[in-house]
Amino acid sequence: MISVSIIALNKEAILPQCLDSARQVSDDVVIVTNADHKFINFADQKNFAASKCKNDWVLSLDADEELSSELISELKSLDLKFSAYKIPRLNIIFGKPILHTNWEPSADTHVWLYNKTLGQWANPVHEEVITTGFVGTLRGHKIHHSYQTVEEFLDKLNDYTSHETKRSNPFFDFLRRYVWHLGFLDGWHGLFLSYLMFTYHLVVWVKKNSSSS
Repeated sequence: MISVSIIALNKEAILPQCLDSARQVSDDVVIVTNADHKFINFADQKNFAASKCKNDWVLSLDADEELSSELISELKSLDLKFSAYKIPRLNIIFGKPILHTNWEPSADTHVWLYNKTLGQWANPVHEEVITTGFVGTLRGHKIHHSYQTVEEFLDKLNDYTSHETKRSNPFFDFLRRYVWHLGFLDGWHGLFLSYLMFTYHLVVWVKKNSSSS
């Protein structure tokens, strides 16, 4: 049996389709908001949510995500023989599904279904499940209704960059997204996302250098 954990800033932030898809694969849906548990970081919040789940197997969802129909069907018939499963995620940014630019499903595939007795969330930002044993990969994908506006992206930029642990070359990251990950095939969305992530990594670079000087 699978439980579903959902973290959100508040209950109003949860998309109706998030809850609807979660309830199609589990009778145990746990919702944790900042009012339920003081927010320290995403890993801590997700570990707390998992601790409240009745089942050992936990499918982690964010409030702005939903399960595709293919993933729902796959989960209903899944033989849970590994310690965890990776799930690709389709990002919808500024109203468009992004199929390149290092935001494509194949590049955004992570462990979101796991046995909580064999793994847990780690890292304060860009959190991931650290687990033992074999990890499988599912075909169906989560749908992430990500940044709806540029303002939303910029609002989160300062907080995320302050907790970022990795320092990347902004120019290299732009080329990696726009050229090597074929961002130009996403049209102006690909160009603008590559530019926004260039800005993100530039801010990280500035913050890291100013703090070490």
